[in-house]
Amino acid sequence: MSAIILTGLSHNGHKFSLTYPEIEGEVKCFAHCTCGYVVEILYFKSYSGVKNVQRRWEEHIAKNKRWVK
Repeated sequence: MSAIILTGLSHNGHKFSLTYPEIEGEVKCFAHCTCGYVVEILYFKSYSGVKNVQRRWEEHIAKNKRWVK
């Protein structure tokens, strides 16, 4: 596994996408929400990266309860 493929994380206008920039010779993974929220996803080359994306998404939505209906 070298990258995570998202399949529709969205809720009330919020949607995650992933980028994989190379920073100082190392590939990193960042989750971007359409609202401007950005967070680095650690261990994205393994299954724990998938769980990290899920956890970050849930935290992002929970912090902004006005989005959750």
